[in-house]
Amino acid sequence: MSFTIYMSKFLLFKVCFYINSARTYQLTSRLTPEDLFIHHKVFSHLDPSLQEGQTMDGEEKLMAIISESFLKGKIVGIVDRDFSAFTYIPALRSLKKPLEEGRYIWVVSYEPLQSLFRDFRRAGLDYESHLGKNLYVLDVFGSMRHIDSGVNGVFVLSGYLDDRVFILKYRTLIQDLLSELGPEDVIVVGYLESGMCRLFDNPIRAQKLLWNLREESRVKTAGLITYIKPECPALEEFIYLYSDYVFEGVVENGLRRVIMTKGDEE
Repeated sequence: MSFTIYMSKFLLFKVCFYINSARTYQLTSRLTPEDLFIHHKVFSHLDPSLQEGQTMDGEEKLMAIISESFLKGKIVGIVDRDFSAFTYIPALRSLKKPLEEGRYIWVVSYEPLQSLFRDFRRAGLDYESHLGKNLYVLDVFGSMRHIDSGVNGVFVLSGYLDDRVFILKYRTLIQDLLSELGPEDVIVVGYLESGMCRLFDNPIRAQKLLWNLREESRVKTAGLITYIKPECPALEEFIYLYSDYVFEGVVENGLRRVIMTKGDEE
């Protein structure tokens, strides 16, 4: 499959994109109009190369941008506008190097735990070797549904939970874990945050409170947010607000297209 992105160091191109035909974001990038697009054939859930974690042509370019953001303490948002875009899979693949380097990664999963592990495998991540060492997961889905997997390195909040109680228990967990591990920096991954609309009565309020906790931690963090817009449209505004870089994934005429819609000018 062909998957190409061409980077230009000399041209400055301003991109306008529209949300709900009412709100316009003016963004700046050093990419030409043609350079902003990453094309390759749409692949299915069962594509063998995806499951085995093989790298597609040009994918290194996208991963390089995400990897650089991890070093700079930036936030990257992945917004899939189509269910079959799967842009979050190559984004997850960018975690491989920091995992192998021993950097701490904290994943907040809003989907069933087995869905997370399945996508880790598709991304080619050896997550089992790192769980409980430098990879930790908060199973939000399991917490809200009272399902405890018992997997080492996976945390479930027990007892009664509503939106506010969840935040309070999450704060305590984070404080205890940071005190125990004492990391210099952490990569925080929001796995399919669109799942918040199914788990919380007020996902917007919950999202705001969760980001307040991030600021309270006083630990250097970088982040990766993955999100499927059709599942929770209300959160898109916050993905753009909190992210330093945003990539949108769409499917048009049998092609998957990834568009860089937000980025700094440095």
